[in-house]
Amino acid sequence: MDDICTIPPNSDISGIGVRVAIYAQNILCFLPIIVHLWDGEVSADEMKGVKDQSIGMLAMAFAILISTIVEASTKSTVTGLGLGIDRFHAAIILDLSWMNNTSTWIWFLLYAHHRTRSKQEPIEATWNAWWNKGLYTPLWPIFKGRQGTGRVRAFIRSLFHLIADAPVLSIGSVHLSLMSAVGIWLWHDPSKFSPGSLPPGCDSTLSLAIFGSAVSFVSPALRIFSLIIYGLFLIPGLNLIPPFVFFLSIHISYNWSRCTHKAFWSWWQKAYNDIKGVFCRAYNSIAESILRFHTD
Repeated sequence: MDDICTIPPNSDISGIGVRVAIYAQNILCFLPIIVHLWDGEVSADEMKGVKDQSIGMLAMAFAILISTIVEASTKSTVTGLGLGIDRFHAAIILDLSWMNNTSTWIWFLLYAHHRTRSKQEPIEATWNAWWNKGLYTPLWPIFKGRQGTGRVRAFIRSLFHLIADAPVLSIGSVHLSLMSAVGIWLWHDPSKFSPGSLPPGCDSTLSLAIFGSAVSFVSPALRIFSLIIYGLFLIPGLNLIPPFVFFLSIHISYNWSRCTHKAFWSWWQKAYNDIKGVFCRAYNSIAESILRFHTD
């Protein structure tokens, strides 16, 4: 039975090199946060750099999902069974797709900080301010306008401007929708996803790691939970609301804490400056040593 239920390895998905590359790219996405927030400000040029980085990450994420769809749809002309990706590796790709959205939320956090500290029409770090200036104002032109054909044209024009102003969020939203569509396709009936790609009876032997615990691939609870989550993120635009609420909560709570717990943040700022000073002195010392070595 062990030989029958052996899953053929797919180095393009579960290979150590592929996983390390994806993990490294997503972890390195946090580096711009440290660099750009080093002086407490995020400039427009820094935002543009993060935007370009995020779009590049999302392009790779789209390529992975599209490849999954193509492979899962590939069938033998003789048997009519799947020849491409199996459902176990499809589940792994969906897990990686969640991670690939990291760059979208990093951009949004930096954008929120940038708008709060902006010298031109800053948005106060409160729910009312973000609803009125950050969310309601950009969306209102989409839904107002003339009746009939004029209203449709105005809707399309306003929607185009909104997408052009925030391409990372727009592309990230479409990626979430595509990922959710694949997730619903997989978990609606796992046995019908790329049929024939796994030996019969293998599903009951498979398990996925959820928060460090092994969960059976055929678990009804896992299937229902997956369908609910992917259904929540299926509709473009609306799928940004839950992440918006979560990350805006972090941004607003952080700024509220700095105002109400000034003593703590003063101590933290002093500790940060001390650590920063140690690294700066070490860097300057090394730079001077290298310079003297070359001049001698």
